[in-house]
Amino acid sequence: MSQYSSWTEAKRRMRENQPAVSDAEWESRKQTARTATEAYVVGHHLREIREEQGLTQAQVAEAVGISQARVSQIERGEIHNLETMRTYAEALGARITVTIEYGDRTAGAA
Repeated sequence: MSQYSSWTEAKRRMRENQPAVSDAEWESRKQTARTATEAYVVGHHLREIREEQGLTQAQVAEAVGISQARVSQIERGEIHNLETMRTYAEALGARITVTIEYGDRTAGAA
């Protein structure tokens, strides 16, 4: 028998160890983790584009009108709103698009 557990088994044990947490809270935690992961991926891609263009964080910061420290935060996934991502992307000559997905339907939103 393997010393490793399946993901299903690990989740089952985690829920057993925290019986007071409601289904709604578990769903909220999953959504929070998903959102953080997506922001990290976006920040990573923005950094890759900046580096491909040979720009420094300071140069992008000046173009966007924010601090170099804020550029670093964005590239680490600390993105708090869509407008920040759009402004950063525009400074790199890129654009951000938004898609709404609901069931099997997809619609461009912005």
